[in-house]
Amino acid sequence: MLQRILWKLLPKPQRAFLLARLSVVDRQAVNKSMSAGVAFPESFRRHACVFIHVPKCAGSSVCSALFDNWRPGHLPLYWYQQQFPEQYSRSLKFTFVRDPLERAYSAYAFLRGNHLGTRDHQAQVLVSSYRDFDDFVARWLHPENVRRQLHFAPQTDFLVDSMGHMAMDFIGRQEYLDRDFQHLCERLGVASALPHLNGSIERRPEPVRDFCSLRTRRLVRRVYQRDYELLGYE
Repeated sequence: MLQRILWKLLPKPQRAFLLARLSVVDRQAVNKSMSAGVAFPESFRRHACVFIHVPKCAGSSVCSALFDNWRPGHLPLYWYQQQFPEQYSRSLKFTFVRDPLERAYSAYAFLRGNHLGTRDHQAQVLVSSYRDFDDFVARWLHPENVRRQLHFAPQTDFLVDSMGHMAMDFIGRQEYLDRDFQHLCERLGVASALPHLNGSIERRPEPVRDFCSLRTRRLVRRVYQRDYELLGYE
């Protein structure tokens, strides 16, 4: 409570300056921590779980199936660990992940091809300023940039505990979405069908690696090296 009061006492320019020094994932955590009425979500309590919604990894479909369309936002695992240690220790921590190249292209195409709200306006302007996906990767998708934009932040940034360790109990893969979702339901002891929302499964005739350049694949591999290694996408 005192932290929130002191935070609100800071002038807005100072708050904005401090937040700008953080990665976008840490910024999400700070903003949520400093908001009023922070409580462990009832949807998580009901299923004894914590769902970490990594952007562009079928999270909207998962939320629709399990939480009646309630969405937790894109908060990192460590936030729940620090805010709600008792519930955290009793909960099944789960997420869904995706091949980093496919996810990067999905985020690019989503921002470029949809009419979105003001929250995503800057990101839309960003991706629209490049000729195509290869050009975007070559000129912007660099290690020093990806942590500035939520859609392109590394997946593992969302999935580590307060000591930086991968601490998920269940990791599903979008490549096997229906199968892994059913495995998850078995772990949770629920029966549910998975809708496909927000383009969570793109119906492309070919994988991204078949139409992007070799240089793009190598650059994406460099940018998301930790995702490739820790999530098993080598």
